[in-house]
Amino acid sequence: MTEKTIKNTEQLLKLAEDLLLDEKDFIVPVKKIWLKLSLMGEAETLAFEEFAIMLQQDGRFEVFDDTDDPQVDKLFGNHRSEWEELGYYFGPRVMLKDRKPSRKEIGQTLIQKTQQIFENLKKAWDLRPQDDEEEEDQLLQALASTQKLLRTLQKEFPDSSKKI
Repeated sequence: MTEKTIKNTEQLLKLAEDLLLDEKDFIVPVKKIWLKLSLMGEAETLAFEEFAIMLQQDGRFEVFDDTDDPQVDKLFGNHRSEWEELGYYFGPRVMLKDRKPSRKEIGQTLIQKTQQIFENLKKAWDLRPQDDEEEEDQLLQALASTQKLLRTLQKEFPDSSKKI
């Protein structure tokens, strides 16, 4: 690597660190940070995969691989880009090693994300096709499971939640 490339890499990683510090969530999709940097004109020529590797190799960041779950593939299939346009990103996640969350923050995040999922499932229920029993059954099962998870989380983290 040339000295200029090293300097540019370091500047890019510093910007990524600053973006992570500004995020309300402590674990953020790598794609979200990469897209923000791209929109800023800082990562226009850098491929997403290269950026993810850069983060993995830097000691300030902890990157969590997002192994594809068959259920996720079944649910989202070829519609991933549509979900990403709505702000639901797939792929690895990143956090700053120096920004370890407290138990309360973890509880708040888990409860908030589960509530978001529950609300989105309710919207999907309202938009479901009326003549598809299989999809209706899947949505009912997902709603019930999510509601059960939410209640479990609220019991586990009582100081982090508001009841549904």
